[in-house]
Amino acid sequence: MNNIAIQNRINQPRVSPAFVASAIRPILAFAVLALIWISFRPFAAGSSEEIESSLLNQLGYTGLLAVSILTLLSTIDRRVALTYVSLPWLLIMALLVFSTIFSPAPEDARRAVAFTLIALLLAASFVLLPRNADELCNVLAIACFLVLGLSLAGVILWPQAAVHQSYEAEAQHGGLWRGIYIHKNLAGPIMAVIAFAGVYIMRRGRWISGIAIALLALFFISQTGSKTSLIVAPAVAAIVLVPTLAGMRGLSAFLVLAAVLTTHAMTIGTVYSETLDSILRSIDPLTTFTGRISIWEFSKPFLIAEPWTGYGYDGFWLSDLVLYAETAFDSAWDPRGIVHGHNGYLDIALIMGVPAMLLLIWLSLIAPIIDYLRVPNLKENVLLSDFLFMIVAFTTMNAALESFMFRRVDPVWLTLVIALFGLRLVARLPVRAR
Repeated sequence: MNNIAIQNRINQPRVSPAFVASAIRPILAFAVLALIWISFRPFAAGSSEEIESSLLNQLGYTGLLAVSILTLLSTIDRRVALTYVSLPWLLIMALLVFSTIFSPAPEDARRAVAFTLIALLLAASFVLLPRNADELCNVLAIACFLVLGLSLAGVILWPQAAVHQSYEAEAQHGGLWRGIYIHKNLAGPIMAVIAFAGVYIMRRGRWISGIAIALLALFFISQTGSKTSLIVAPAVAAIVLVPTLAGMRGLSAFLVLAAVLTTHAMTIGTVYSETLDSILRSIDPLTTFTGRISIWEFSKPFLIAEPWTGYGYDGFWLSDLVLYAETAFDSAWDPRGIVHGHNGYLDIALIMGVPAMLLLIWLSLIAPIIDYLRVPNLKENVLLSDFLFMIVAFTTMNAALESFMFRRVDPVWLTLVIALFGLRLVARLPVRAR
C-alpha cells in the first residue's frame, strides 16, 4: 500500500512555475486595475490623511509591481518586452528625478518621485498582464462594475462620503456625486474612461454588459456636475469611432489632434496670446473657466523666470513662493493655498521646466497618434487601439482644465499611462482574441 502511494505520488504530473505564473496573470491584471481605480482607501473624502503617503499604499504598489514584473519576466516573450523600451520615457523619468534637486524639500521630493515612478511602472505593466483580448475584456468588465457598484452603493448607503456636502470647503458642490473618489472632478474623468470601456466591451460582442457599463457611467457623470466630462466624453467617442467605422482612421487622428490643440489654445493659450484671448472674448466675454484664468495669469511670471528647470517636484504650489506672493484683489481665484495649477502641462513646466513639458506633449499626444496610425488592420488590434485612443484624447483634453500628470497615484494619470503603453503594444504586435 505504501509502495502504491509512493508510485502514485511519483507519477503525478508536475505543474511548472511558468504555468502557474501564466495562470495568475489575469488575476494580477485585475489587482493592478482595481488598485489604480479604487485604491486601498475608497471613500476617503474628508480624510485628513494623504492617501498617497500611507504606508499601506506604498507597500501595496511596490509589492504588486514586484510580483507583476517577476510574473511577466517568466512568461512573456523578449520581443514583447522590447516594445516597452522607449528613450523618451526614460528621459522624462530622468528629468523627473533631476527635478528633485530644485525642490524646496529635496528628501521629501525624492520619496514622492520614487513612489510616482513605482506607480507609473505598475500602470505600464497592466496591458502586458492579460494574455489575450478576452482576458482583458473580463478584467475591464469586472473592474468597471466594481467601481460603478461601489460608487452607486456609496451614494445610497454612505452619502456623507460619496456625495459632496454643503458644509465642506467647496460648499457650491453640495449634492454632487463623487462616488468612491475624493472629488467630483476625479470621479467624472474615471467614469468617462469606464464609459469608453463599455463601448469597447460592446464592440467585442458583449452587448448587454457593455451597454450597461456605458449607460451607468454616463448617468453617474451627469450627477457629478462635471459638464466637461459629460460633453467631451461623447464627443471623443464620436471623433474616434465614426471615422474609423468609415475606414478613415487618419481622420480620427487629425480630429483628435485638432481638438486637443484647440482646447488648450482656447484655455491656457489665451493667457499667453492676445490674439487667442480676443477670439475667446468674442465668443464669451465673461468666461474665466471657473477662475482658472486667474491661476494661469498668476503663474505666468514665475514660469518665465524659471523656464528651463522649473521649481522642482512639489516645489511650486503650496511653497512659500506662492503662499507669500501678492495677488490681485479682484482675482477670481486666490492661488495661495491651491495644490495645482488646473492645467496638466503647465504644472509640468512649473516643476520640471518647459523642455520636460514639450517632451510630455510628445509622449502623451504626438507619439500615441503615430502609434494609432501604425496599428495593423487586425480586428482585435483595431478595437483595442480605438479604446485606448479615446482615453488619450479625453485625458489630454481634460488636462487643459485639470492637473494630474505625474501626480503620484492619481487614477486619471495612471489610466493615461496604461493607454499610452497599450498603444505602443498594439501598434507593434498582434493581439490574440483568446
